[in-house]
Amino acid sequence: MINKIWLALFFLGYLVAGATGRVEETTLSLIHSMEESVKFILGIIGFLSFWSGLLRITEEAGITTWLSRVLNPVLNRLFPNIPSDSPALGCITLSLSANLLGLSNAATPLGIKAMKELEELNPTPGEISEEISIYLALIMGGISIIPSTIIAIRAQAGSQHPTSIIFPMFLASLAGTCTSLLVHHIIKKTQREGKR
Repeated sequence: MINKIWLALFFLGYLVAGATGRVEETTLSLIHSMEESVKFILGIIGFLSFWSGLLRITEEAGITTWLSRVLNPVLNRLFPNIPSDSPALGCITLSLSANLLGLSNAATPLGIKAMKELEELNPTPGEISEEISIYLALIMGGISIIPSTIIAIRAQAGSQHPTSIIFPMFLASLAGTCTSLLVHHIIKKTQREGKR
């Protein structure tokens, strides 16, 4: 569907350009935008590759297991039904670490891995378990201490102070995470009372 929308916008743009006599300007602008996009993407790829590799090294070195133990008190309260030696906790830790560092693209495969591990622990496969819904609430809240991807994008775009958003982003993402967990709690409480 998105492809059809983009195709329609492209042809509509050229129809308007033809009607106003600005086909040459439109074509040159399109070529310039494509060049800038490629340069921009190459810069971001290098940045994300570095952080993805670093996360992989931490996983291989066992740092995620250590981090999992450090975060254990918090994770045990959030996920009381997951055994403490489960690989699901390690995957959740990795995924949360990537989100805390603002590595949205690197966090995606880690999130998929965490969801697979949570599904293996799911007592009713195919349905959303309590653990999956809590994990989704955490991820959708998007808590981020250092929004690395956004900082990289701002730096690539020529921002004078690309890191000036760290504190506001942290507050916004903390509020989003707390709100999503609160909404989850309210929905679960309402469902329990409805079953009585």
